[in-house]
Amino acid sequence: MNCERLKLQLCLWGWLGLVCGWPLGAAGLPAGSAAARSLPPDAGLETLLRGVENKYNHLKTLRLHFEQVYQQGSQVLRQEGGTLYLRKPGQMRWEYDDPEPKLFLTDGRRMTLYVPQERRATQTEIKNSDDLRNPMRFLLGGLKFEKEFEQVERERELVPIDNRDIIIKAVPKRMADRLERVVMEISPEFLIRRLILREPGGVQTEFRFAGQTEDLTLSPELFRFQAPAGTEVVRQ
Repeated sequence: MNCERLKLQLCLWGWLGLVCGWPLGAAGLPAGSAAARSLPPDAGLETLLRGVENKYNHLKTLRLHFEQVYQQGSQVLRQEGGTLYLRKPGQMRWEYDDPEPKLFLTDGRRMTLYVPQERRATQTEIKNSDDLRNPMRFLLGGLKFEKEFEQVERERELVPIDNRDIIIKAVPKRMADRLERVVMEISPEFLIRRLILREPGGVQTEFRFAGQTEDLTLSPELFRFQAPAGTEVVRQ
């Protein structure tokens, strides 16, 4: 895997790991507050945003299938897929099975990327990446659109996966040097079906989610890495 792409991928995962343990926020805001005044004038869009916040901020655990596509311009650089597990506070496990096995997990303190074919695991302390915040935080709580994004509006050029869905786009307030725009496709049930992270230079990472199972029992052991014999562990 390209080192720069690996570094960025660790950052993307790390942002999510950082915020999974944040306290849940209120779904609404007081009338007249600065944050409330920044809400989009589209009443239907405001209802949609509040619905997404309420949906994901109240989840305790989550399991879903994901597809992940790296793209530059119209060229697909890499396509992957697998199963994602999330558990509060701050735990996640990405099990890649396509095109080859790979594991990324965090126990809330440390991120680990394990590639069996290379017999190598790369570990990074989450606290060393505390300047990063992941727009994927809504997958397991902690989302406040007004706090994390600006210029939230409908995206009308992309074709939705389902014609009932609404696609929105937003500019992240943090990571302006890393992310230009975040695009989300949301179902009528306030589920995130698709997430697109657009980087400078025409590079984007797209996630598609399906088969979501909520509030199932997940053991903490699922999120702890035990290095198989002969594995090289590199700490960054």
